[in-house]
Amino acid sequence: YFKATEWTDKDGNKKTAKVVTFPWGKGLTAENMEEYYDDIGFKDWTHKISKAPMLKAQHPGYEIFQSGIHAKSGVTCA
Repeated sequence: YFKATEWTDKDGNKKTAKVVTFPWGKGLTAENMEEYYDDIGFKDWTHKISKAPMLKAQHPGYEIFQSGIHAKSGVTCA
């Protein structure tokens, strides 16, 4: 998700940049991320039968790692 972010350059000109925004501001659980996307009205697709807005979990490894025993122990792979 790209969020339009306003900024001012060194000459004082106002500009807008598209900044990659991750859904971790409200926490790392699936419920926290669902709340984040609900707040901004984002959906990846709409379910054909129920017409419910849907999200696609993409690359959940970071979130899973952050809530696991390795992160709690301060261990990383890099």
